[in-house]
Amino acid sequence: MNNYLILNFQNAKLFRKFDKNKKNRRTNDFVFSRTSEYVSRDFYPSFVEPITVHQISNMLHVLFNERPVPSFRDVVYDRVESLFEKAQNSYLKIDTPKHNNNDFYYETMHVRKAVTNAWNPSPPINWETIKRYIDDEDKFITIVSFLNKTLNQDVTIISADNLKDLVQNLDTKTRLELYELITNLMNISGLIYFFGRFNNGKFDKPDNSKLTCKLNKTAKMVNRGLEHVAVLSGQIIVPVTDDDINVIKNNSKGFAKILDGGLVFIDSVKNENNIDINGFVKVSEISDEKTKPAKNLII
Repeated sequence: MNNYLILNFQNAKLFRKFDKNKKNRRTNDFVFSRTSEYVSRDFYPSFVEPITVHQISNMLHVLFNERPVPSFRDVVYDRVESLFEKAQNSYLKIDTPKHNNNDFYYETMHVRKAVTNAWNPSPPINWETIKRYIDDEDKFITIVSFLNKTLNQDVTIISADNLKDLVQNLDTKTRLELYELITNLMNISGLIYFFGRFNNGKFDKPDNSKLTCKLNKTAKMVNRGLEHVAVLSGQIIVPVTDDDINVIKNNSKGFAKILDGGLVFIDSVKNENNIDINGFVKVSEISDEKTKPAKNLII
């Protein structure tokens, strides 16, 4: 007999931006590059449906103590396919009422975040971030080869943060050699800050933010403004095995998030004879179509 995990969710905020016909939904955020061009965040797509298999899959990843996988940007790690399959075989019901035109009731709210949160001064850095920042295969190989020889190991198999700590423990002469190598390669000087800039006879504290602020790259997000938001609540019914239940009991916080700030928590575990899917839709039948980017990206 199959078992199902009954999950409740509430206060899940769905942000939309409306055009005059209320058909084209986009976010109100924008970003700007270091060239001072204001770029609409409409460039980044979203899902047409409010909740799809991807949001539910990511929620299950967190619930089962796994790392969620972004839907709109590439990352070096893969999703857990068994959890994605569970998401597809789940059932969703959104209880939030709708208009006659089958759209949610939206309200206007003032959103605001501290500047320190809008532009994190020390974001996490990994090898993929470093490689994309350098954006030159030969330069990347040159730096990695130097680090491999200096530290007598393959540095690409350790985390970027651990590498930074190892470099900080090197003697001043060797650190200066790395500093000069980065400087001579040109146009990748942000790496100097990542490993520690040599300033007034000593090395500064590392600063990860320089690897997220390269010229012509998106650098900062608006930190306040008015938004249209619908607050969703409902239930998700997820098929689970005995092993899944043991994982949740022994290796899970018992709750996760969905959409913006929505709390998902466990209501109960029921067998298939005691669940009622009336009013629910199977997640695999929900479209995961993405919205089209705005035509005018530069504001």
